[in-house]
Amino acid sequence: MKRGMRIVLSMVVGIAAAVVSLAYAADVRAQAEAAHDEALSRYGGETVEVCVARRSIDAGETVGEGDIVIEEWASSLLPEDAATSRSDVVGKVPTSRIPKRAVFCPTYFKASENAVDVPKGMVAVSVSADAAHAMGGSLAAGDAVDVYVSADGVADRLCAARVVDSSVLAAGGGDLSWVTLAVRPESVKELLSAVTRGAVTITVPAPAAGRGGDDA
Repeated sequence: MKRGMRIVLSMVVGIAAAVVSLAYAADVRAQAEAAHDEALSRYGGETVEVCVARRSIDAGETVGEGDIVIEEWASSLLPEDAATSRSDVVGKVPTSRIPKRAVFCPTYFKASENAVDVPKGMVAVSVSADAAHAMGGSLAAGDAVDVYVSADGVADRLCAARVVDSSVLAAGGGDLSWVTLAVRPESVKELLSAVTRGAVTITVPAPAAGRGGDDA
């Protein structure tokens, strides 16, 4: 085969590969947008631009510009005081690990004297919650709980967890609006994905059901 023909064929193959890659990326974006639209139609609420962690950020690290991505979320699915501007987060140092894809909120930056007590080997994740979906709001720090997510009318157990903090505990009363849970690292991605799709339900298992947070 002549050299000129080989060059032409190589260019054609390269262009075809680029087209396939672009088509795949477009399909992934379309799926993400569809899931986002479904969450809005199911749970309502206005969309709000918030700061989301681009990567996992360990306690003690300084948050930089590159660690933040701005995304639109349904307001009803956000933890209280979710960061809406990069300036709210850049330069801050978290006191607990921030999982990838988590929404930045004050829970991750509590002063050391009030820092959340996360069990060793687990990760703190803040989720939006109300009393109706979290034992009437009567959760206490250290409680072993099970986290469920509903889809198509069926509730599935997502993972076990331990209560680290909540809006009620932090304020000393009032209505429940968020809960910080300690979960195993392998459950973080699935939990955050469930939160973006809709509200989760937090239950306290019977003692005989096992130790919540130890089998996630």
